[in-house]
This record gives sequence, structure tokens and C-alpha cells, in this order.
Amino acid sequence: MAKVFDLVGAAIIDGTGGPVLQNASLRVRDGRVVAVWKDGDRPTDAKSPADETVDVRGKTVMPGLIDAHCHISYGEGRTAEEVDVYGGAEWAAVRAVWNANKVLQSGVTSFCDPGSTWNVAVTCRDAIESGMYPGPRVFAAGRHIVADGGFADYFPSWLGMPVSAEGVLCPTRDDMQREVRRQVKNRVDVVKISGDSQAQERVPTAGPCFTDQEMSCIVDEAHRLGRKVTIHSRYAETVLAAARAGVDWLIHASYMRPGDVGAVRDLQVPICPTLTFTANVVQHGRDVGVDPNYIETKRRELDALVNIHRRALEAGILMMAGSEAGFSITPYGEWHTRELELMVELLGMTPMDAILSATSNNAKAFGWERDVGTLAPGLWADLLVIDGDPLQDIRVLGDPARIHAVYKGGQAVERSGALATRRRMSHERGFAVSSTALHRLS
Repeated sequence: MAKVFDLVGAAIIDGTGGPVLQNASLRVRDGRVVAVWKDGDRPTDAKSPADETVDVRGKTVMPGLIDAHCHISYGEGRTAEEVDVYGGAEWAAVRAVWNANKVLQSGVTSFCDPGSTWNVAVTCRDAIESGMYPGPRVFAAGRHIVADGGFADYFPSWLGMPVSAEGVLCPTRDDMQREVRRQVKNRVDVVKISGDSQAQERVPTAGPCFTDQEMSCIVDEAHRLGRKVTIHSRYAETVLAAARAGVDWLIHASYMRPGDVGAVRDLQVPICPTLTFTANVVQHGRDVGVDPNYIETKRRELDALVNIHRRALEAGILMMAGSEAGFSITPYGEWHTRELELMVELLGMTPMDAILSATSNNAKAFGWERDVGTLAPGLWADLLVIDGDPLQDIRVLGDPARIHAVYKGGQAVERSGALATRRRMSHERGFAVSSTALHRLS
């Protein structure tokens, strides 16, 4: 028989953007929401006695958070070599499922991994879905599809692209189309394009590493096979080309021009700005030995991100929330809600709109709106119970002491003990400077 339990007496943010339900209750049966009601107005579906009643008076109940940009295979590396080369597929997969539990305990019940080394994100997703390990729901990409001289084409030409790298080099349209098919065969949910060219770093008005025809080839083939497409696109020409090609959402759009905002809005392409990674480099980069020149580059990018995305919000472009967790500057389980804080602090979003960006907006972009992202009958009971009101202070979402409970599919997530601190192994090319300085509460 299905277990039935009620959460009673809470302030409920349902993820739709509607008014907060005060002194409200929620019923869960067999892992899914059955009913949500206010005061004593109990609906018919919740008339029968529950197996358990959980008193959450004084707490806020909301959908579990969805992080649209979490690289679970990266292992908190500091360099491209640490992320792309060292460790090996087996180690990266084991490390990923261990880190996924940290993400879940922080209140993130779903995330998108938009670009993985090997096929680790898919492996992590399947290990969690099979019940082997605790972790969030994962919307998994494979390796970034990149052309010669593209953003993810890090390594010198004489070396080529390692099979372990986050990018896979596709020189021709046939290669691009074949790679999409190969990734779909290997069970990805979303195809990631590495769109920017290295030429744009020197000449920002230069074009992306793909022609319009090549980009459309990738997008059309992925859509034909029922997969979503996203793209790394900092520069304006890449943003426009990707929007015209029909990608499902843009990542970064840092240097989009004011005149481009209308075109992106009219094409109804959401943006995941990923402020957190850039802001962390600016604010904390010196603590972990980041090159000062790179910090200044990121400072300029952060200024550009803030200016253009304020305009994008005014124009009505849908915003998604993603932290780019997975690097040493954005450790797993600690910075996912920083994106919401920055949306409020820097972009001027309301706390409610920031919460929507990390719940229903992300769910819609993934095509998951019938399962997660809001608290409505029939959806999974992925819940975050907060001791406090995030609409008054969005920062409470990032305070582990204020997380009263996390539920995934109606099951309470075990959070009673601190996760063990793992030791970085020599085969990962461990580094002398710890990321401890970035820990939120240190």
C-alpha cells in the first residue's frame, strides 16, 4: 500500500509565482503530491487519514531546487588538465556519484549536467535512478560538440582532443551529425554545443566556431531524435546564431549586445547566465591562486553580464538558474543558491522570480514540467523545507542550518551527519592550495 503523509501548517511557495499559501498543507502519496490546501479547506483527495502527519508550522515548503548548470564529472578541478585528463573514467564516475549526494543534501533535487567528461553524467544519472546511490535527478549531456578553434578545443593541434576531454572535436558536418547520433545512442538527455570561437577572445565581433549551417545541423538532428540542445555562448555573434538555430536555452550570453535582446526575446530562447562562477572568480580567485589577469577578465565579464541581463529581464526573457558547480571555485553542495542571491543582488530580480528561475523555469526548459518544478497534484514530491522565509531573505536557502528537510520523490533525504571529507588523490593531480577558503560557512 502506498505511504501517505501530510506536511501541515507551512507557508507554501508552490513554484508557479502565485501568492504564498499561509498555514497551508500538502499531501504526498506514493512519492507524488496529491493535494495542496490552505487553512482547513481540505480537498476530497486529502479527506482520508494520512499514515503520518509532519508539523512544519513556522517553516516554508517549496519545490526542491533545480540547478541548470552543474558539472558532476569535473571533480572540483582547477585546470583543464585536471578536469579533462587526470583520474580516468572509472574514478570520475565513482567520484561523481559521491559528489551527487552533497548536491542533494544542499536542497538541489534535480540538476542539468551540460557537458561531461567521458559519459560520466549519464552514468551518474543511471546509478541514482537505479537506486544504487542517493542523488538528485540528473538531466545529462555528453561531451561538448566543438569545431576546431572552439572554446572547448583547449589542447594543441599536435596533441589532439583526448577521448577523456569534455569536448569532442567534430571538423565536418558529417562528424557533427554522427556525434549527435552517437550521444543519443549513449542515452544523453541534452546535447551541448561549445559555440564560441577562440578568435572571439581577441576580436569579440568575430563569429562562432560553427557556421550557421553547421549549428543548425546539430540542433536539427538532436531535435529530430527527441533531445534538447544547449550551448556555451558568451559572445554576441554566437548568441544570435544559436538563437536562430533554435537551441533550447543559452548559457552565459555575457556579451550579448543591447540590440540583440529583442531578437532573443522574440525567438523565446531562455538564458542561463551562470553568474556564480564568474562572481566567485572575481571575489575569491586570489584565495585559490587564480591568475590575476584571469580575475580581471572575469571582472569585465561580470560587469557585462549584469548590464545585459538587466536588459534581458526588462525585455521579458526567461531566466534560468545555474551555478556551474564542479570547479574548485564552485564546490559541490555549497554554492548552488548563490546564483539566486546574485540574481536578486545584481540583477534586481525579486526573490520570488529568482526562486522560479531555479524551479519551474528550469523544469520547463528541460521538458520536465509535468514531473518537477512546482508543487501541484501529480508531480513528484521533491520538496525543500526551510526554517525561514526566502522571500524576505533569499540567503536562507544557502544556509545548511536553515534547511529543515529535503524530500526527493516523497522520501526524506538523510542529512543527519556531515559527509566525510575525501582526500584528493595524487592521480587526480592534487594541488597545494585547498578550496576550503571558498566554503560558504568557513
